[in-house]
Amino acid sequence: MRGDTAHRLDVERACLRLRLAAAALATTLALVALPRADAFAAVVIPIALAAAVVLRYGRAPTARIAAGHVVDVVLASGMVYALPVASPAWILYGFVIAIAALRHGPMGAFAGTAASIIAYDLTLFVRAEEAPIDALWNVQALVAVGLVGAELAWATVRSVTERERIRRHATALRAITAGKDLTSVLGMLVTQLIALGVEVWVGDDADALRRAMGTRRGFVEPLPTESARHIAVAVPEDALDGARLETVARDLVADAGPLIKSADRILRGERLVGATGRSLEALLEMARDESEAAALASLTIAASSIAGRAAIVRLAGGTLVTGEVDADAARDLVRGARMPALITPGGAAWTTPLLARLGARSAAIVAAGEGRALLALSLDRTLASDEVGILQRLAVAAGAIADQLRDRDRLRTEAGRLRAEAERIGGELRAREDAVAMAVHELRNPLTSVRGYASLMSRNLTAVQTQLHNVEQLISDLLGRSPAEGGETSDVVREAREAIARTRTITGRIVELVGPGLPVAAGIEAVRLAQILDNLLRNAAKYSPEKSPIVVEIAAADDEVVVAVRDQGSGVEADDLEQIFTPGFRSSRHAEVAGEGLGLAVCRKIVESCGGRIWATSPGRDRGSTFHVALPRVAEVMAL
Repeated sequence: MRGDTAHRLDVERACLRLRLAAAALATTLALVALPRADAFAAVVIPIALAAAVVLRYGRAPTARIAAGHVVDVVLASGMVYALPVASPAWILYGFVIAIAALRHGPMGAFAGTAASIIAYDLTLFVRAEEAPIDALWNVQALVAVGLVGAELAWATVRSVTERERIRRHATALRAITAGKDLTSVLGMLVTQLIALGVEVWVGDDADALRRAMGTRRGFVEPLPTESARHIAVAVPEDALDGARLETVARDLVADAGPLIKSADRILRGERLVGATGRSLEALLEMARDESEAAALASLTIAASSIAGRAAIVRLAGGTLVTGEVDADAARDLVRGARMPALITPGGAAWTTPLLARLGARSAAIVAAGEGRALLALSLDRTLASDEVGILQRLAVAAGAIADQLRDRDRLRTEAGRLRAEAERIGGELRAREDAVAMAVHELRNPLTSVRGYASLMSRNLTAVQTQLHNVEQLISDLLGRSPAEGGETSDVVREAREAIARTRTITGRIVELVGPGLPVAAGIEAVRLAQILDNLLRNAAKYSPEKSPIVVEIAAADDEVVVAVRDQGSGVEADDLEQIFTPGFRSSRHAEVAGEGLGLAVCRKIVESCGGRIWATSPGRDRGSTFHVALPRVAEVMAL
């Protein structure tokens, strides 16, 4: 920056002036000491002048600074060595200390003092025979000069640092003041804090902000806004002066507080004015509405314009009348609150998950007429109590209008219903009179038809009775009321073929049979085995892709016959493998598929009543499933 460049040039010029002054003083001391001065002094002084010029205008600034300190100490020691011991040449070390302090501040003054004392002591040691004991007081003088220089440097640094801090603080406040609203004011505050070199967070949850800071130095302060908001500032661990940086950040946040409070007050005022205006417009619109639904829709729109989103919930059934929100979460929130209510973050624990499901930061709940509640949701801020008051007054007025429209519509509907009922009764009476006259004439024709149907049914009565018996038995099996009759057997292979044929005919699916070509007898009635196979094949067709095959596999062992129905469908979750045989159980994955959850339960009851077993296996979701039925095997198939 230009300011830094100008400062470096000023320091370079000051160092040159100090070195020239030291050379001039050395010349004066040499002239005063003549003829006792050593000829070496005439060599040191020109070298000092040349070194001053080179150190000022030479390249490699960093190397020049380090070399300059060494040259200063050497040249001052050379003059002390060249001049008589009684000469006050030690004062030249004061220029060494001054240049070090100018370059590096207080620490430079201390380092320059130490180097000067060491160099002076070494020079006295070399001239020990000439130096009297009282020459050591010069060392104390050098210490005093160094301490004075250090204090002056400290004062200068503090003054410059404080002046720079005040300048930056004023600049930051001017930038924050330029914000036109609360959002821009907070944004400028965060920007200025980041410019200081700290990390900044703004949020509602102070504990969450503290967790974000971790163990780093910093602070969490509440902001002077009506809604609970906090600002967290963390100082980087590698900051050179963390304590000072934290203090500067605290001062900036504190001084920005009145600006934030003023911006928040202006924002709330604008919101209240806007909310009041929208409420009046909504009431004028409701006065023109012709139905309860229209009035409630106008109320919902007005509340949404004030808060952000709104819905109306009927208290009796918990149904959602208007609004596009999570119906279950809205119902639970309304039922759990006492109206009027303002629900904010950090309130009752049961409200936090409901607000999260609704995607809201805060909510207001007020009565909206008889048996209804208005739920107003703010998605990005905490609603103010004044806004809740406006919403409550709006909901009371709108609810009264909606109730009146509902009562009017109910009376109109009731009157229309009574008129329709009177017309219906009159029509029924007239129709009844006509029907009585026609019935006498028309009864002769059905009697003739009945005689013909009775003659026809008498020839097929046995078949009809057989079918009715089968239907009755199936109904009893589904209800679990008819016990299995002992001694009944059936051919598993034949029943499987017939069940496959039925499935192909009804669903058009590809069903394959894998098993022995000869009959295999099992201890179960044919009707019940057919019922089991139909249920399993119907489920396989229902829960698998239309083009995928279904395989029925029959394996005969010495004491049992195992039938497996395998599909390539949606599969069964591991947790559901046991529950699927429970009456009424249906997986949530298949809620859209029609069914009552009874088929597998009936299969299990039939199989167990015959002494068999039924179970399911599946490698996982969308990887198909296999249903196994193990039935007791008998020696031969009953002749049919």
